[in-house]
Amino acid sequence: MQTLKGFFWIFATVLVIWVLTLLRIFIVDAGIFTMAVGISAVIGIPIVYIYKKVDLSKQWVKYVFLTLICMISAIFATFLSFHAVLIYVLPLLLAVQYRQKRSLWITYFVNNITMTISMLAGFYHGICDLNLLLGSNHTRSWYLEQWSAGALQFDFEPDPVFVILFYGALPRAVILLVFTLILRYISISSHEDAQRIADLTYRKETDLGTHVYNKNKYEEMIENYYPQVHRLAAVFWDVNNLKYVNDKYGHAAGDVLIQTLSSVLYELSTDRRKVYRVGGDEFVMIIENPVDFEIESMVESVSAALLERDGQGEMPISSAAGWAVGCGVDIRKIVNEADTKMYENKIRGKEGRE
Repeated sequence: MQTLKGFFWIFATVLVIWVLTLLRIFIVDAGIFTMAVGISAVIGIPIVYIYKKVDLSKQWVKYVFLTLICMISAIFATFLSFHAVLIYVLPLLLAVQYRQKRSLWITYFVNNITMTISMLAGFYHGICDLNLLLGSNHTRSWYLEQWSAGALQFDFEPDPVFVILFYGALPRAVILLVFTLILRYISISSHEDAQRIADLTYRKETDLGTHVYNKNKYEEMIENYYPQVHRLAAVFWDVNNLKYVNDKYGHAAGDVLIQTLSSVLYELSTDRRKVYRVGGDEFVMIIENPVDFEIESMVESVSAALLERDGQGEMPISSAAGWAVGCGVDIRKIVNEADTKMYENKIRGKEGRE
């Protein structure tokens, strides 16, 4: 999608420049520019078709997009020649966003091929570079001096194709190679930095023992995010018989109980339902804009999952739950109410067992 957006921004910019050329703002041959825009528009038809009809997650799509963008860049370079030489960089800038380095290198090679073809075609049909035409390497001031003295007489280069390939395409390919290596280095560094940041963020926000969000993330969301949500539900869970299990089987067994409950809650979490460990064996799930019977269904699912696992070992596995619903601005009140109900249900459960 980023490549596709890049293509449309490039084409929109070209259309603006084309309109300004037609209005004679830019002194470029309008007929040549119109031809470049027309051919590029035709090449862009497959891009629109793929966007409408094909699954963009398929691997081959990005290579087709990048190849077509290389072709469009070459079309403009063909007709505008040295005016548009920097356009060869655009496909590389779009390719560097992909994590696979193969995408960047394939784009580099395709770019070189289309660049060479465009230079050859541009020599005969585009706005030609005077030095390539004359096979010389003089500056503008030198030409003006010779023109003023009436001595501007040169022989045309007998083998312009060789000159274009050796003195034009090859240096540009080397420059693009250096540019590609720099982009690749920046891409790798950025990716490594992003991984480090992601790892640090994960460690900062996640309880490493249970892999749900920790108290730090909970407090951040309570303070900055949840008050902005229209309607919320908070569901509190607490492991039953944790002290009994710790005393009889050891604290490692108690950790297993906590991890069992957290894994069940984690499986039920989504972007709309986030789970936080707020105490040793206390977990809270906050649900954004809950639907009818969602909370009851959630509690029943957790109880059923724990009951199923309870039969697989000798340690008793169960939990107490309590919940409350309200507006986001009252999130702390909602959580406290859910905590209170959970504690009341826990007491009733103990009295029932006695």
